[in-house]
Amino acid sequence: MPSRGARGRQKQRVLSKPRYQGPIPRCKGPKLSPFRDRKAAIEFVRLLSDPELEGQAYVFEVSIASKPYALKVFKFYDDAEDDFCLGPWDRDKVSLDLLHAHMDPFYNECRAYGRLIEKGLNGDVAVRCHGYITLPPERETELVQRFGVSELDRPWHVGERQVLRAIVKDLVREDVPLTHKVVKKMFSDLKRMRAEGVYNMDVRARNYKGGMLLDLSIAITTPHYLFEINAHWRVTNYKLQDLLQFDQMIKDEKIATWVRARPNKAYLAKLRPRPTDRGSDYSSSCAW
Repeated sequence: MPSRGARGRQKQRVLSKPRYQGPIPRCKGPKLSPFRDRKAAIEFVRLLSDPELEGQAYVFEVSIASKPYALKVFKFYDDAEDDFCLGPWDRDKVSLDLLHAHMDPFYNECRAYGRLIEKGLNGDVAVRCHGYITLPPERETELVQRFGVSELDRPWHVGERQVLRAIVKDLVREDVPLTHKVVKKMFSDLKRMRAEGVYNMDVRARNYKGGMLLDLSIAITTPHYLFEINAHWRVTNYKLQDLLQFDQMIKDEKIATWVRARPNKAYLAKLRPRPTDRGSDYSSSCAW
């Protein structure tokens, strides 16, 4: 068993130089391919996201080859906190490269969309993704000057010449009210993603538009090291998060619907099947 002194003298971990060519990230599991026309000119039209809200990225309306898209430009990922949380034995199992591939919000979204594309769900359970691109560091100056974007969370070890990473998606222009019908489809989408090993982890109204999920930047997609190094009860808690968040969203937004991700015991008691009753359709809306 390592002594306390040995634990304090942990070997410095080194991250491989990132390569943004072909499907990424370069680890076991789903991957996202590059945007089909990486050399096309990109014209930034307007900032769509709220610069005052904390988040993992800025979203812009852009024009690529005269077609409108939403471009999600990601902030830089600092691994210090996630790496610190790993115990000495876990650090032997989880390389710094794997930590980035599974925890960097950019790679989180790449892996989640990679799985949705594999399963034919792209554009169905979440807004359609067209792949990833990189932007030369010179474009950062343009974003700062035109849109006031300056907080890219660049860690000290990331050079000023590091490229910006982005994901190209459909542009959703029209929003819709969160009615019972819309929320029912949103929950169906959530269940379909979970069935394919994609756990949203950030279900809230602002991450939807037009009834479509926009954000997968903190999603957990299997295989994931957090599911491998943690106890079963903790993994179960991870997998319950998006269900609990879905129900909290229903409450916070005061949506008039019976749809719930977790069973409401008081409500279910009223729907308990009688000898002449086959039960309620409510049970089909539950996650189990």
